Amino acid sequence: MADKPRHSSAVTLDRILATARDAFAEHGFDGARLDSIAKAAGVTKQLVYHYFKTKEELYSVVLDRVSDEVLAMLDSPDYDTLPPGDAVCSLIGRVIDAYVERPYIAGMTVDQGLHKGEHISRHSKYMPSVRVFVAERVAPMLERGVAEGLFRPDIDARLFYWSIFALASAPFTQSWAMAQSTGIDFSRDDGIALWRDHVSSFALQAIMRRALPR
Repeated sequence: MADKPRHSSAVTLDRILATARDAFAEHGFDGARLDSIAKAAGVTKQLVYHYFKTKEELYSVVLDRVSDEVLAMLDSPDYDTLPPGDAVCSLIGRVIDAYVERPYIAGMTVDQGLHKGEHISRHSKYMPSVRVFVAERVAPMLERGVAEGLFRPDIDARLFYWSIFALASAPFTQSWAMAQSTGIDFSRDDGIALWRDHVSSFALQAIMRRALPR
């Protein structure tokens, strides 16, 4: 049986949110204009206000959607079965792939950092979801590495997650500075592959158990 077509209002709402997402990613919260978003989405400004009372509310909904996308892309049941080192590298790769496949994530990340998270809704599930992700995915892969004698036993899963996330996402949130200082084009596949290998090696070396001196 064929899927039922989506209601036109749902399609319109999705178009408004996608257009707003791209506008916020390019211009930031302060620079994006509701009239420009409405025009690009092919709707009236009044219709945008029908769905969202303020620009702040629209931004919060967009931010929640993008946050959900990121966490969905980072998660994988394979973490539980991969060797611990491979699981860590897989997580790093997923962070990088998220930024490559959805360039607007970088713009939203930088803009929300500038605003110190003030637009994250009180009802947002993002931070609770991050804590659950770290507890249920990241911590177990580190604990397995410790149990197998591969990783140091003193690794804080929360700090480790944010360390590798910051490293893996750096060429996208600090693209100009990194490209200028290294001479590496991180918009190219070979530049991304080089960074992926570097971050994976760097992270594993940081957490590997060191052999005791004889």
